[in-house]
Amino acid sequence: KPGWSTTKEVSVKNNGTLGAYYNVIWQSLTNTITNNELVLSATCQRLNASGTVEGTCESIPQAPISDMTIAKKISIESGITHKYTFTILFKETNADQNYNQGKEFNGVLGIEEYKAPDFATDSWSTIIANVKAGNGSEYAIGSTKEVNLGSTYGTHTLRIANTSTPSECSRTGFSQTACGFVLEFADIIIEHTMNGTATNAGGWPATTMRTFVNNDIYNAIPDEIKNAIIDTTVVSGHGKSDTESFTSTDKLYLLSTAEVWSQGSSNTISTDTARDNTRQLDYYKNLGTSTSNYSGAIKKNGTSASRWWLRAAYSNTAFTFLFVSDSGGWSANNATIASGVAPAFRLG
Repeated sequence: KPGWSTTKEVSVKNNGTLGAYYNVIWQSLTNTITNNELVLSATCQRLNASGTVEGTCESIPQAPISDMTIAKKISIESGITHKYTFTILFKETNADQNYNQGKEFNGVLGIEEYKAPDFATDSWSTIIANVKAGNGSEYAIGSTKEVNLGSTYGTHTLRIANTSTPSECSRTGFSQTACGFVLEFADIIIEHTMNGTATNAGGWPATTMRTFVNNDIYNAIPDEIKNAIIDTTVVSGHGKSDTESFTSTDKLYLLSTAEVWSQGSSNTISTDTARDNTRQLDYYKNLGTSTSNYSGAIKKNGTSASRWWLRAAYSNTAFTFLFVSDSGGWSANNATIASGVAPAFRLG
């Protein structure tokens, strides 16, 4: 009945010679009690190799009993024992709780080896669940996985480009394109013009490229992934015909200059007017990619390095957009020229 509780002790000892990680789990679980009224918490004592208590280890805060994993990636040193005292409580709400009459709960507590998420081998359902649970940062930046875009576009490679969300992502007017769990195509899907006419008026939001990637490419992505793609606030630079940068909301988007290159000692790219409204993606930052060290920005179309479009209009002209050259450096080209398409998107 409401107010009932019980305690259980579970001890975990590391008998090996190296440190290890483990998860606390339900080996089996049945819980039909509703409204999150059945909860679990635990305190933990740390015992040395002689079995003497030497302080505490990480406790498990009270939470509803729902997931099979109770606590994840707990570190334990060689020879050390973690002694948990679990408390299971059927919460008293001081209100009518008859909706939980006839419900049941039983389970078996246990542990399992912690295994780091692996983007290459995890299923998409596992990857998406981890990202939604806030565990996307456990995947390694730069990890890749193939995705089949159907008969029109074939098989291509997705790469984890970002997992962090630093405080600057909360700035007003800041692009969310390099915030959170970002996947980018590591290779070029197809070549396409930025616009049907030689103009950069209206910037990225007005391009036929934006329509192409958010319709044709987006709809070619398998449904399981597509259903997890979230709307992203995209800030992009303007050309000579306009006076202010643009903000749009997209599922898929091209990258901008600052998301690829930090400002190196040469080849200034101040011609991207929205450069200060985004940040460098973790992947390119880890490589040290800059305007003077740019080989990390190379992408291939098939087996050959090829140029690929960015979403930034070139501010000095009314007809060009910036792109990444086949050497990884930056340049600009007429909007009617076909160049590589390698968009990014966020899961969440």
